[in-house]
Amino acid sequence: MTVADNTPILVGVGQRTFRDSGHRERTPVDALQCAIELAMEDSGAYKALQGAIDVLITEPSLLEVTPELAALLPQYPSIELAKRLGFDSRCLKAPEGGNGPQMLVNHFAQQLHEGKARAVAIAGGELSASLRALLGNGHDISHWPKAEPGQCDEPWPNRDGANAEEHRHNLWLPTHMYPLFENALRHRYGHTLEQHLAHIGRIMEDLSHTACENPDAWSYQRPRDAATLMSFGDSSPYLAFPYNRYLCAQMNVDMAAAVILTTVGTARELGIASDRWIYLHGCADANEVWYVSEREDLSRSSSIEIAGKAALQRAGCDIDDIAIMDLYSCFPCAVELACDALSIDPFGDRALSLTGGLPYFGGPGHSYSLHAITTIVQQLRERPEDRGLITANGWYMTKQSIGVYSATPPSSAWQRGDDRELQARIDNAPHPQVEAAPEGAARVDSYTVVCNKGVPDQGIIVGRLDSGARFIAHTEQDETLFKQLLSEDVIGQRGQVSAGETHNLFRFD
Repeated sequence: MTVADNTPILVGVGQRTFRDSGHRERTPVDALQCAIELAMEDSGAYKALQGAIDVLITEPSLLEVTPELAALLPQYPSIELAKRLGFDSRCLKAPEGGNGPQMLVNHFAQQLHEGKARAVAIAGGELSASLRALLGNGHDISHWPKAEPGQCDEPWPNRDGANAEEHRHNLWLPTHMYPLFENALRHRYGHTLEQHLAHIGRIMEDLSHTACENPDAWSYQRPRDAATLMSFGDSSPYLAFPYNRYLCAQMNVDMAAAVILTTVGTARELGIASDRWIYLHGCADANEVWYVSEREDLSRSSSIEIAGKAALQRAGCDIDDIAIMDLYSCFPCAVELACDALSIDPFGDRALSLTGGLPYFGGPGHSYSLHAITTIVQQLRERPEDRGLITANGWYMTKQSIGVYSATPPSSAWQRGDDRELQARIDNAPHPQVEAAPEGAARVDSYTVVCNKGVPDQGIIVGRLDSGARFIAHTEQDETLFKQLLSEDVIGQRGQVSAGETHNLFRFD
């Protein structure tokens, strides 16, 4: 089959881990520039791409979306990047969310296919470790470039991932929200606490060892076995039950990555050799019921299931045809939910991460999946007959973007597919509404215990009233109760919930 000229392809990738944290001269724009230049060099056609890239988009760093730091940091680095790199390009800023890199690849693959762009560069990174080191040592960052608001297009609106009731009950931090999924999974699996910790440990031990073998990983020299990962001590205290520090995305990193897309026809014009080309065989995007407290089943991800199956179908394959994959891994439950949704054996022959995952490779904010995409491109070039899969997740298992890749051209003409029907299936499914002032008999759907320096500090319950409405509440501040919550599965247990001004209160029967 002849591949059509407007078939979208990835032609250049680059990533860099900066180990000299606290480097006084490097700025966030420098890090992004480094990644893009590496991607251009990787294509083998640096100069040609320099004049062809007409869309430049950056992922927002966690630092620039932090209110206390926003005024100190470049809000629109793509403006400065375009000047430095000599691009005559439209400059864009992506929305917040870890699904962003794969979502952008999916979106711009279609834009390229339709002739609305010639070549697209996507970059993202974090200098969190350097910022901490610089400010901690009394240095300033006044030399970091800034940009005035309004200079850059933001075509995708941002939407808060948590509703008012979730914020009111301290359920807006990922470290507090994701344990709800984990405890719901444990209940559905029928595991005891010891069995489930062992289950998590096996999954995360494999990721840790993958990171150890990856020279681009932030923590590649420190593999940890399951027993260490699941220990709860001074170096790995509980953050929120059942997660300790070792099980959470490692955000304090200095890393950057970039990918470049174009079309087959443009690649030929620019002289990019075909051994650089990676095809996006299939893709899909879908959002879960947006707010966690309104989801029917906290132990399942319908968005991964629906989007993943659609992406595989569009690629003309099924999950058993996937040779390599990177499942988004901000927390263990993200991996488990993806395995369940896509019928992947978490302990099978295929590694679940190409990089080592966000807790061990590093979790550079919204741009982690750029590193996953970079790595899958590099590996598929060495195994051209194989297919690879990327899952990317935003907010609280909320936004899902999936991509199926190969160095071999697809067997049929590129088709993006219409995700509106996928989204309608999720939006139209019945789901509970949240009662802000709940009163009466109720049961527990999931829960967590938030800890302060490893000491239990706050019990959080998500449950149902007998009417079927959802509620969020805190438990009583009781040491005996906290011990019970840290040792038993209380999902399904009944009690009484009452409304409160600062928070609702749940008491067990």
